[in-house]
Amino acid sequence: MAQAERSGALVTALESSQWAVFLLTNVIVVPVVVGAAFRMSAAEMSVFMQHMLVVTGLASLVQGFVGHRLPIAEGAAGMWWALFILLATITPATGHALLLRQLELGMLVAGVLIAVIGLMPWVVHIRRMFTPIVTGVYLVLLVAQMSGSFFHSMLGISRTGHLDGRVILVSFVVVLVVLVVSLKAPGVWRSLGPLFGIAAGWAGAALLGVTAGSASTPSHPGSAPEGWFALPQPFVWGTPVWDTGIVITSVLTALILISNVIASLIVGGIALNREITPATYRRGIFGNGIGLILSSLFSVVGVVPLSVSGGFIGTTGIRRRLPFLIGAAVTLVIGLLPPVGRLFAHLPQEVAYASLFVPFSQMMGFGIRDLMGERPTPRNLLVIGLSLMIGIGLMFMPPAAFEGLPAWLRNILANGLLVGLMVCLVLEHLIFRRPRAVQVQGG
Repeated sequence: MAQAERSGALVTALESSQWAVFLLTNVIVVPVVVGAAFRMSAAEMSVFMQHMLVVTGLASLVQGFVGHRLPIAEGAAGMWWALFILLATITPATGHALLLRQLELGMLVAGVLIAVIGLMPWVVHIRRMFTPIVTGVYLVLLVAQMSGSFFHSMLGISRTGHLDGRVILVSFVVVLVVLVVSLKAPGVWRSLGPLFGIAAGWAGAALLGVTAGSASTPSHPGSAPEGWFALPQPFVWGTPVWDTGIVITSVLTALILISNVIASLIVGGIALNREITPATYRRGIFGNGIGLILSSLFSVVGVVPLSVSGGFIGTTGIRRRLPFLIGAAVTLVIGLLPPVGRLFAHLPQEVAYASLFVPFSQMMGFGIRDLMGERPTPRNLLVIGLSLMIGIGLMFMPPAAFEGLPAWLRNILANGLLVGLMVCLVLEHLIFRRPRAVQVQGG
């Protein structure tokens, strides 16, 4: 009996460590990429890294105990961290500190709204607003506006102002490793493609002298805690500040990500061979709202259930909830250790961007897939074309063009992603509203 118990404990420990590594892989890149966009110092990025680990572990535990209660990991949502970078690129560097405080409040409002929606039985009606055309347009606009940041970093322009052969070589190696591991590696190793890419790229960058840069001016006050243990502090970016444009953008992003929550639960249910009930969906959406509130409270990028968790479960065969909960707790504890934050804060941003290039390209593919799934009727083509034309057109407008407008209106009109999405919603549901029978038939 004792031997069986020891064997069971060993299996649980091994399975829990796999969950912890999986969670860590999906965390460490985002603070580096977002921190670089906001010109954070190494100390600020270290705190960001610690808090991201804490929120990832804590949000996963919330979902595991009071949310959907399935072994599905929480992690930084691609749409959220892309939104952070997008807003940083259209905001002058002198306004980054204020922008971070506005994003805190935006996520807080969005989190409360999503938590309330999760308690309501009519949540499915909110989901119907975001048809495949709307989500497809959103994803295409998101990647279109983000692509410049990727290439500026991966080609060395952000570092030197011109093409840098060393950076290009490192970026190529990272993308190649991620592709090979993600497509060719057996079983669970595929989900660790970005981690292998980071390891190879970090080593190559060190050999070529491509080190992590740091901002000359901090985005917000404060420094990384010393010692081996530190509790996270609330609102390290400063007291949240209201901005109408940021709140609208945050709420729309959170509403769109309801579909991500639902999709993650569906994929997880398939991997677990378990039926997902309407109550589970509602609890998962409620848990996502709590995760957004935690993201605001501890000043990090918004989190969401990760669809890739289903693939992790399928390849590892780890279907029990206990190892997942232990792995989440381990991730939380790691976030309380400042040396870990300081270590990953020195990851070169070029390596971080390159490790995300393949997953981000897939996001563009998902958007195109959504659009291709619709019939190419004149009505659908007009909705898609107008939305993309207006959204992408605004992306090329110089920031100075909006200087004479009120701040709240400037933050809306200068955001091609937000305007394109709002135009798409108006065209899809008001101006070119489909007949009820067609809407029901199309899902």
